[in-house]
Amino acid sequence: MEGMRGIARATPFVLLAGLLGVPEVGQGAPAEAAVPRPNVLLILTDDQRTDTMHVMPRTLSWFQQHGTTYSNAFATTPLCCPSRANIMTGQYAHNTGVDNNYEAEDLDQRSTIQAYLKGAGYHTGIAGKFLNAWDLKVNPSYFDRWAIQNHGYSGRPYNIDGKRKLVKKYTTDFIRKQALRFLRWFERDDDRPWYLHLNPFAPHHPYTPARRHRKAKVGGWGLNPAVLETDQTDKPPVVQTWNITRKEARRTRRQQLRSLLAVDQLVSRILEEMQRLGEQDTIAIFMSDNGFFWGEHGLIDKRWPYMQSARIPMLVRWPGHVAQGATDERLAATIDVLPTFLEAAGVEPDEDTYPVDGRSLLQPGTRDRLLIEHFVDPLIPSIPDWASIVTTDSQYVEYYDETTGEAVTFREYYDLVADPWQLDNLLRDDDEADPSPRAVTGSSVQLSRDRRCVGTSGAGGCP
Repeated sequence: MEGMRGIARATPFVLLAGLLGVPEVGQGAPAEAAVPRPNVLLILTDDQRTDTMHVMPRTLSWFQQHGTTYSNAFATTPLCCPSRANIMTGQYAHNTGVDNNYEAEDLDQRSTIQAYLKGAGYHTGIAGKFLNAWDLKVNPSYFDRWAIQNHGYSGRPYNIDGKRKLVKKYTTDFIRKQALRFLRWFERDDDRPWYLHLNPFAPHHPYTPARRHRKAKVGGWGLNPAVLETDQTDKPPVVQTWNITRKEARRTRRQQLRSLLAVDQLVSRILEEMQRLGEQDTIAIFMSDNGFFWGEHGLIDKRWPYMQSARIPMLVRWPGHVAQGATDERLAATIDVLPTFLEAAGVEPDEDTYPVDGRSLLQPGTRDRLLIEHFVDPLIPSIPDWASIVTTDSQYVEYYDETTGEAVTFREYYDLVADPWQLDNLLRDDDEADPSPRAVTGSSVQLSRDRRCVGTSGAGGCP
């Protein structure tokens, strides 16, 4: 398949015939030796909403003041394991083969960031959560150093560089310790760039803060209009069966925010150590795998197309390359991480074998829409397959029947400018000014195409 026509490709690499040889399928080729290659850092939280960053002042200082905030960033599948696969591969869930939390083994590891960068000569390391349901007896592919777990805050089993160990220490603090260890190990070969992937479990359920933060003040909560919503009859029937109490939502919010305080300390300590080691040429992304509900529309958890679930914090810093203190309002997504990192590293993706659906954030231009999709997860099978087209000012959603996953059972359309809290499904209020049947048909046809898109080239290219 052709490369990413329509957007600029990653920096060309030079194969030194007879010296470097040809990389394995799925591994990237290194940039020309004369071109310095940056280190690559990804910090990925778990279930963090966009309106939680105020409890992370150190992170904001490092990333927001000294980098760019993407204010319209989305998880293309708002569920942990599929989203992490999206991030690692730059592909939508319908192309990764990982569409629920129990399919980690289906991910082709050769298509991942770590495979490309290791193949290009990078040191690689990972600490924290890897992929849901990953067998900890199996070492993660394409990492030189690792300390991975699946779930939980303390007393959890880890695979640390191939050895199983029960770790009693609070997980965010343990990840920080391992990350510092890896950075110092990388420093032994300072001329060689590195890729470090840090995965704090916070603020995932059960939302456990560090002992030192258990009573920390995290600010009051002004209930937003979606939490106060009393009429959900314009929502799908399954949404109407949810009715989370405000007390539960308030407690969830408070505990999630408290759990993020240790993450803020982790981020700051890692960036301080990088500064001490002179690792200034580093492209770093701070983000979450998906958002979370605090009672909006009666919901808790994620998995739904509404903004609190689908939108994510995403901040990028790369001194001298990314604007400082800037906000970028383009539609950005989890699938954009791999092409962004590979362009920075001067590594060409193998798009003949693994077409990339995302776009590099280092390039100008923007997409006019974004696909968001969800597939039935065995843990909560009552939430059906759905897919959505999101633009900067609207959202169209289709829900599908459980038998074929194709027949549309319910539709939603929201004006995100006039109705940012998604209180009024314009396809259910019989207003003459609402989208016409022709417009809905057009959106449905486009969504059907996007659900089958591959790569960014040609008529079947991804948005």
